[in-house]
Amino acid sequence: MSAINTSLAGMLGARDRFEASAKRIVASGAEAVNEVAGANGATAGAGISGQAGTPPQGGTPPPPDGVRVSSDMAGAMIDMLSAEHSFKANAAAAGRIAEAERDVLETLAPTGSDETR
Repeated sequence: MSAINTSLAGMLGARDRFEASAKRIVASGAEAVNEVAGANGATAGAGISGQAGTPPQGGTPPPPDGVRVSSDMAGAMIDMLSAEHSFKANAAAAGRIAEAERDVLETLAPTGSDETR
């Protein structure tokens, strides 16, 4: 397997880990909302709302009482950051490999011009 293929495989793996972590975060958030809704006597999926007839104010509302970041959500967020760093590292490696391959080709068959860079 060539070095560029190794980098591309690493990028694909990082993408897959990122997606899986995002799905874990969504699932953890849905569980937290359902827990709060169940504790407040609301039906699951009813959403979180303010007082009836009150339009939402600007900005991000604070989480309702009882909503917490689960350990799974925190772990998934760490996994997402790790996947992001892995993707960036593999992309940088792929770029360096492409530069090295171009330099080798220029050494073997010089074009007479260095202005292509």
